[in-house]
Amino acid sequence: MNFEERWIEKKKQTDLSETQQFWDNRAAEFNEIGKRQMDDDPVIALLKSKDIIFPGARVLDIGCGAGRYSKAFLEMGCEVVGIDISPNMIDFSKENTAGLNTDHFTFKVLPWEQADLAAEGWEGYFDLVFASMSPAISGPDEVRKMIRASKGYCFMSSHLIKEDKIGTELRTVLNQESRAADYRDTLYYAFNMLWEMGYFPEFRNSDNQRVKVWNVEKAANYYEHMLRATDAETKQEIRDYLDKKSDKGQIEDVNYSKNGQLLWSVQSLQTDRR
Repeated sequence: MNFEERWIEKKKQTDLSETQQFWDNRAAEFNEIGKRQMDDDPVIALLKSKDIIFPGARVLDIGCGAGRYSKAFLEMGCEVVGIDISPNMIDFSKENTAGLNTDHFTFKVLPWEQADLAAEGWEGYFDLVFASMSPAISGPDEVRKMIRASKGYCFMSSHLIKEDKIGTELRTVLNQESRAADYRDTLYYAFNMLWEMGYFPEFRNSDNQRVKVWNVEKAANYYEHMLRATDAETKQEIRDYLDKKSDKGQIEDVNYSKNGQLLWSVQSLQTDRR
């Protein structure tokens, strides 16, 4: 069994309507996070160092969120198409790029899983197909679609390890095992699948830590989703625990993550075999 087959076997089925609601609920939070300066962003630095982004470059931003990277690409003179499953995220993307040249960007609500490349005119159209921390890249079909849409490079990133203090405590309370291995699987399978296909993806990783403060209601909604709490008893258990940990309705959480990035040229099949 090759890595593509193993990834298909491992892949979890997702409810896109539930996913849309989850990201709609978190759009305002991600919009605030996205307002940080991009001057020293390591991903932008990597893409610049390899001349992958340049004035006039066509970029597809999959899971563009509130438009943090889309805006940076636009400011560098790229032509950008940003797609996301969340209408609220797309609204923020449009708002955050309102002062830029509208001839150079398009934002639309579109799950990558449902994107029809031929109908959109996206077959081999983009210089860079970009998916930063996007859950939409969840299996072989989504990676193959990235390759089909690109005439230059593809970039994807994902958590390798993601730990948060409250989440770890809640998993103990609910007798759940750590899900860290689930995060590592995405890039593990993607890298090996690409290698078996004949590509030579570059791999990098980075460490990140931040303190997050949010209200109990938002925290409860988040952890109910992440811990797959579907019954009323488990949901109540989560909310009771968060209430005990809160101070005036606010929860302080410490998030640590090790993130990985894959970058590959879709031309490497021809170039590297000469």
